[in-house]
Amino acid sequence: MSSTSVPASIRVLVAGGGVAALESVLALRALAGSRVRVELLAPASEFVQRPSSVLSPFSGRQAPSVPLDRLPDLGVARHHGALAAVDPAAHEVRTTDGGRLAYDRLVVAPGAHAIDGVPGAITFRGSISAGAVEGAIRDAHSRVVFVAPSEAGWILPLYELALLTAHEFPDGPDVTVVTPEPRPLNVFGPVASDALARLLDRAGVEFIGRTRAVECVGNRLVTGDDGLLAADAVISLPRMRGRFIEGLPCDEHGFIPTDANARVAGAEHVFAAGDATTEPIKQGGLAAQQADAAAEAIAAEAGALLIPRPYRRVLRGVVLTGETPLYLRRDLDEADAVIRPLRGMPPGVSRNQLWWPEGKVAGRHLTSFVAEGGRPGAALADRRPFTHHG
Repeated sequence: MSSTSVPASIRVLVAGGGVAALESVLALRALAGSRVRVELLAPASEFVQRPSSVLSPFSGRQAPSVPLDRLPDLGVARHHGALAAVDPAAHEVRTTDGGRLAYDRLVVAPGAHAIDGVPGAITFRGSISAGAVEGAIRDAHSRVVFVAPSEAGWILPLYELALLTAHEFPDGPDVTVVTPEPRPLNVFGPVASDALARLLDRAGVEFIGRTRAVECVGNRLVTGDDGLLAADAVISLPRMRGRFIEGLPCDEHGFIPTDANARVAGAEHVFAAGDATTEPIKQGGLAAQQADAAAEAIAAEAGALLIPRPYRRVLRGVVLTGETPLYLRRDLDEADAVIRPLRGMPPGVSRNQLWWPEGKVAGRHLTSFVAEGGRPGAALADRRPFTHHG
């Protein structure tokens, strides 16, 4: 690409304040440097580590957070607000307060709406729900049921809540998990699922799979097969809905379709990543990988010497149990799982960390930044590649 075809510095606007947005910002600064001017449009002043919020009902503490006011020290401009609409032809966005921001490239990463999962149940939405969940568990005498609605997007926190309840209240009520899955965390494959099933069994947690929860009436959970399950408390994960952002294509649920490099079809110079997209698994690690694909494509367009890699879904999860965590990994896009050991890939389940850097959310740039509390330069100082430990 000739020097005349690449602008000296292109303006990249990232809209959102979650995993995908922050990973996009950090990846762009690391990959493109001064070739881009990065700006973040976010409604909040801090990044909350939501995956750790499963501990809040038992610890009484809020999920850890990192202030975003340190981003200017990384050369990232901050705008307070939320994305309302995109005008791809004008290369401009409108914010919810009526403001307008121009861009050369746009990364849309506002996350998704979390709505009630099962009518009549307590919906776990993170630390904000900690008091209601703790109170329901403490008031229960015979059984607490944890439910995954069919549109939960990410079910791992359900098992953490169940295992932590069994661990923290050993003399408390019976604990049951109800899920549409045929096996516990079936998305990770049979080996990991079997390991989790053994953990549930040892903890005394009952697993009821292939079951759709319909509603909670009184002290009964109504299921899709007209069944009734007695429960003192029913705690559900939320269902996820898209943002329906004006000016961008979306499916019937408001989620944005993207290609392998996170580009939004029909919207030139617009990318999307994370829970706002049609990726069915709404998980932080996958959101970070999608953000990396977008950042690499933008960095290459800005003149960085790299070949953009397509989004590849390597699923990594940490199950908090109250004791030693369980680490899970699966390459969802691996065509032939039989040859994985021959390639030196790690096992799919372990009590030891399966990747570096460590963190509840596995992000190539984000994890180090969060571990350092957002210290300026932390995400850019360590250039070691993201690695897998056996």
